Amino acid sequence: MHIKRAILTILMTLSVVASFAQRKKLPNLPYVDDKLLHFGFVLGMHAQDFSLTPAECIDADGIEWKGDEAILSPGFTVGIISDLRMSKYFNLRFVPSLNFGERKVSFAGYKDGAKVQEMTTNVMSTQLLFPLSVKFRSVRINNYRPYLLAGGGMIVDISRKSDQILMLKPIDYFVEVGVGCDIYLEYFKLSPELKFCVGFNDMIERDRPNLENEADIKYTNAIDRLLSRLLILSFNFE
Repeated sequence: MHIKRAILTILMTLSVVASFAQRKKLPNLPYVDDKLLHFGFVLGMHAQDFSLTPAECIDADGIEWKGDEAILSPGFTVGIISDLRMSKYFNLRFVPSLNFGERKVSFAGYKDGAKVQEMTTNVMSTQLLFPLSVKFRSVRINNYRPYLLAGGGMIVDISRKSDQILMLKPIDYFVEVGVGCDIYLEYFKLSPELKFCVGFNDMIERDRPNLENEADIKYTNAIDRLLSRLLILSFNFE
């Protein structure tokens, strides 16, 4: 009789332990990806610069100026996520965001083949990004689901000033590719994401009637083409 009770107690204990272990292994938010439409927000950091093609410009002193390089500068990103489920593996995403930062461009002046002067200017930027992208998700593994991202969109610069040494055009268009991973937590989904955006509009504004120092037009003329580049590391909360 005692043996039967002991066996029954052991079986009941094992049953409770197995039930508890099974419950702990259940995935978080098992049905969150079945929603047709959901929303979230983005917090992140970015680094932005330019792809610069130099030109030659000779000033009144006979110095030949060239755009030298664009210097990578950090900034901050915040945005809102709208996500539409198209199928089991594909989602359509619209993530308007606001970027705060600056970009730096340096110039070099040459005379008789030797560098005689240097100058670096800051280009302040407050950008509104309007990207539309397709998210391709892999099969979910426990509480993780890697994905790829591709798309494009428009950038509107709302902070440009007419008295800057370099003035950018207000609108740019870009393509983007990215990679990330959905991490399913108990109450929400966290997605670290790395994205690279490349603009294809020449951003130099060459019509400068409001330039305070007319001699500064040499810096505009020392650049043949200026394309935007943007690297964004974001954390998506959905």
